Amino acid sequence: MKPLVSILIPAYNAEEWITDTLQSAISQTWQRKEIIVVDDGSRDRTAEVARRLASKQVAVVTVPNRGAAAARNHAMRLSQGDFIQWLDADDLLTMDKIERQLAALGEVQDTRVLLSSPWAPFYYRTQRARFVHTSLCQDLSPL
Repeated sequence: MKPLVSILIPAYNAEEWITDTLQSAISQTWQRKEIIVVDDGSRDRTAEVARRLASKQVAVVTVPNRGAAAARNHAMRLSQGDFIQWLDADDLLTMDKIERQLAALGEVQDTRVLLSSPWAPFYYRTQRARFVHTSLCQDLSPL
């Protein structure tokens, strides 16, 4: 059976972006996934907007505001995945990101693995994103 990937999204006052962020998680070509949004006591409609996309694969929970680290820890406690994909509430994933990263694992049977990828800043138009290559997004030899 393919591994389960938990996509964990801490969110605070992310009403403006949460729909696009969730759509990028839902649209992943890797089918075996769970998506957990932890609304960290937002003062806007973040939880309400996120709940519109709630499903068997997408859980949305609200906790009192205690900060991003507490929201991430809460999401981690709720997760059941073999792998974790952290995703900020104002970020997007390319459709095949998780599938490509898990393919890169190959036959590695180590529980302590970090996979990274290029990232690109953009404002309003994702097609104008410029990918910034760093040492973290290169194929590096294991240390």
